[in-house]
Amino acid sequence: MREKYGKLSGIVGICINISLFALKLAIGLFTNSIAITADAFNNLTDSISSILTIFGFKLSSKPADREHPFGHGRSEEIVSLIIAASIFILAYEFIRSSIDHILNPPELQFSWIAIALLLIAMLVKLWMFYFNRKLGRKINSSTLIAVAIDSRNDAVISALTIFSVLFTLAFGLVIDGFVGILVALMLVRSAYGLAKENLGTILGKPIEKATADQIKQIVLSVDGIIGVHDLIIHNYGPGRNLGSIHAEIPLDMPFNQSHVLGEAAEKAVLEQTGIHIIVRLDPVDVNDERLRKLKGHVLGFLAKAHTEANAHDFRMLDSEAGSSFIFELEIPYEYKKEEQLQLLAALEAIVGAVGADYTCVVNLEYGYIARE
Repeated sequence: MREKYGKLSGIVGICINISLFALKLAIGLFTNSIAITADAFNNLTDSISSILTIFGFKLSSKPADREHPFGHGRSEEIVSLIIAASIFILAYEFIRSSIDHILNPPELQFSWIAIALLLIAMLVKLWMFYFNRKLGRKINSSTLIAVAIDSRNDAVISALTIFSVLFTLAFGLVIDGFVGILVALMLVRSAYGLAKENLGTILGKPIEKATADQIKQIVLSVDGIIGVHDLIIHNYGPGRNLGSIHAEIPLDMPFNQSHVLGEAAEKAVLEQTGIHIIVRLDPVDVNDERLRKLKGHVLGFLAKAHTEANAHDFRMLDSEAGSSFIFELEIPYEYKKEEQLQLLAALEAIVGAVGADYTCVVNLEYGYIARE
């Protein structure tokens, strides 16, 4: 279904953009307008982008194989990066041409027919914006959403071009070269946003908080699991999410029973979210009064002073040298080294106040869930 929607968007884009390219190029050559010519070649790159879109959806729909066990879902993002690179190159060339037009302005010739045709082209691009946005939202495709945004930008560019024409007709001042630079800069901005979004997906993004909360709730709904933490999700394209989560169980639970709980949680997450997840079981001593007391003090402190931090995986380790209170602390990426040290010192003081012979061992880590 995704491939069919991508193909539909691509075919419509090819037909419309090639038509607009031919129309605007003819107007640009007739009027000697670099802004209109830049807009025309922008439509040509859009038609090439449409071809790449079809190719990307075709490739991403291929099933997993021996060489690519996670499928080919990220092909859409790779195609989008190629599109962004082509837009960058086009923008650079038109900045150069626009500067030349500013330094050596040509004699411009306009007609109301040309303006009317540009207005029609702008309306067509607005229609393409709504068309691709609707398809993109229907199948949750970042590629089609990017195509939609590009169409919206094209409509804005056409509006600027029309303004340039009307301004010259009204005041006799040629601003065509300046508008050409503005059009090129808008292309740069569009390409940057497209590249940033898709490169971020390839590098790996945090899981949305709503999805993370849903997965945690599903795992916690399994009778016998008393806590969850360390949720990680890897995205390999639409419908290809793999992940892991740590689930806390009572220390005295039999192994066979805990294994059944883990499998039940994995099955429930897959059925309700479509995400393949591995559940790691962490035994917790629920009968240790010392552990409960220290855990309460730490969580209470974090709730008041460090709401963005999250502590979990609490355990006590007794040895001849003494007792160690160990836990993992998830902190925001924004915390600097000095803030981390101050937080660790505060936690050590809290644990020391409860038991002078207790050693506080904190393992710092960063989370993989997007913050609201």
